[in-house]
Amino acid sequence: MSSTPQEPLDDEPPPPPAAPAPRPAWTRRLASAILVAGVLLAGSVLFKGLPEEREIELRLDDASSVVQLDVTWTDRSASDGAADVAPVHGSSWRFAEGTAPKALLTKVRLPDGLYDLEIAVARTRGRDVTSRAITLGDASRITFPVR
Repeated sequence: MSSTPQEPLDDEPPPPPAAPAPRPAWTRRLASAILVAGVLLAGSVLFKGLPEEREIELRLDDASSVVQLDVTWTDRSASDGAADVAPVHGSSWRFAEGTAPKALLTKVRLPDGLYDLEIAVARTRGRDVTSRAITLGDASRITFPVR
């Protein structure tokens, strides 16, 4: 057997690595607050586009002469200036002469946004069509006068 000379070991062990400086307590709270704010922001963006149910009240002037009512919702934000946009929601009612209610309640399930609302009223003496731009937002009930 051959022996190899060994070098003598140092008597002092190497110094331990320096401990990282402790972080102030406020940095941990700030990091948590930033995380929560990010989650809330992402959630608001995702949930804003979800449809909500809204109650729509149509108040009919001279209801006794109404024989038909047609309501059409068109999403203006999806149109990009195109004139041939398909409606996203529509409703139609027919009444015998003199039986139409003074107020008609209906529900629509649409996301927040800008819509064109068209209300066509057929009366015993003619037909009227009303169009208006409507912004759906926080309101869960909207009332429209129908003339």
